[in-house]
Amino acid sequence: MGRYMKQFLVTAITTLFFFNLSAEQNAVEVNYDFRYRYEYTDDESKAATRRRNRIRARLGVEYKPSDKLKIKIRLATAEEKSTSANQTLGHDFSLSDIGMDQFYFDYAIDQNSKLVFGKQPNPFFKSNKSQVIFDNDFNPEGMVYQFRKGMYFSTLGIFSYDKKPSESVSIDGFQIGLSNSFSDATSFKLALAQYKFDKIKGRPASEITWNGKIFGNPADANGNYLNNFNVTNISAEIKTTIGTQSIPSLFFIDILNNKDAKDHERGFQAGIKLNFNKLWKVTYLYKDVEKNAVFGALVDSTFGGGGSGHKGHQMTISYPLSKKLTFDFTWFDNKKKMEFDYQKALLDFKYKL
Repeated sequence: MGRYMKQFLVTAITTLFFFNLSAEQNAVEVNYDFRYRYEYTDDESKAATRRRNRIRARLGVEYKPSDKLKIKIRLATAEEKSTSANQTLGHDFSLSDIGMDQFYFDYAIDQNSKLVFGKQPNPFFKSNKSQVIFDNDFNPEGMVYQFRKGMYFSTLGIFSYDKKPSESVSIDGFQIGLSNSFSDATSFKLALAQYKFDKIKGRPASEITWNGKIFGNPADANGNYLNNFNVTNISAEIKTTIGTQSIPSLFFIDILNNKDAKDHERGFQAGIKLNFNKLWKVTYLYKDVEKNAVFGALVDSTFGGGGSGHKGHQMTISYPLSKKLTFDFTWFDNKKKMEFDYQKALLDFKYKL
């Protein structure tokens, strides 16, 4: 991170904290979360297993100068990645870096619609926080219009993704959906989205991705992308209860297809989340995403080692140790690049204020 960027971040966060002291109490909200992770990876395509300790810390301040306007800035631990705020420990006890994770303006046009500008949370509905197209740590940069009225909702987003602004990759997304209830115990959400990633075909990953890697997408002999990505996505989830004990449950599914690819262009994910005794949570999913189906640089950075072209199982067991502290165990049993055995275990302790 450059010296001037650090000065800007310090100034911005200090200013927002000043608002916390001087503005009305209900105009400012401070939030913080911290995660410690132990990670074990057994990748058949690698010579040895890998063990590492990682942290993620995020500090945000939200300021509401009026009923219509909301301004938020959030800082996070940072390695130079588009899909992760993890900081790997063990680099000779060196200092961890920070970066601007979010900085956006949220303006309510009326009670049904709003505009959002800046580096912001992913605005699109994702069934059970699906990472089949976008990693949950990916915060796009651009402009969003959202509309919601009754059971209907829609989102239009225009973003850019590149290291070279003059040749930026445009990411345009449009989603329409509906959300409704069958009863007090059962509700559903259903959405259809189109995501267009342009100006990728024929360019090398060194001009696009943060580390110059291709992340599973096909490339020619010179390392140039063979496809653009125009991805149709159907997402759905159903919340209900099952069994004689009325266990709260969530069923979810994603189906996707890249219209700009001629082969290996499809993917899907399906799973279930169960909440036992309102404490233990178990989530299971199966994912199969072909190498041309999605833009690999932005998808889940843990499943199959990150990128596209993987399939397999994922299971998470969660338990709240207190109201603010949660323990998660996640196990991945995947086929990396549809060929290599890939197992990963994550032990997470998460604190959220």
